[in-house]
Amino acid sequence: MYLSQVPKPLPSRFQAKSVSRILDRLFIEKGYAAEQSRELICEQWELAVGKNLSSQSKVGQIRRGILNVFAANEIVRSELEFQKSKALQCLQTALPAMQIKGVKILVERRS
Repeated sequence: MYLSQVPKPLPSRFQAKSVSRILDRLFIEKGYAAEQSRELICEQWELAVGKNLSSQSKVGQIRRGILNVFAANEIVRSELEFQKSKALQCLQTALPAMQIKGVKILVERRS
């Protein structure tokens, strides 16, 4: 019998896991990390466009590097479009880890 043919013991499912791995998994499962990043984006959005416009808009999700923002009406959307490049630059410098490449401004639909 060769050494390569000797069966290796299977890893025990009761093997100790690091606390950081357990906490990371818990945060992912419960969505705490996403909620914290959303709060950061909302705070930076308010700083970028001002309190008046941020109160009339809602920050959505980031998909493929594009941050979706929902405006209360067409007038707010127009003003946000005007300030979009400045806001994008502020977001990129304040939150480089988010890798925001663009901002898409939509009018919020009310049913």
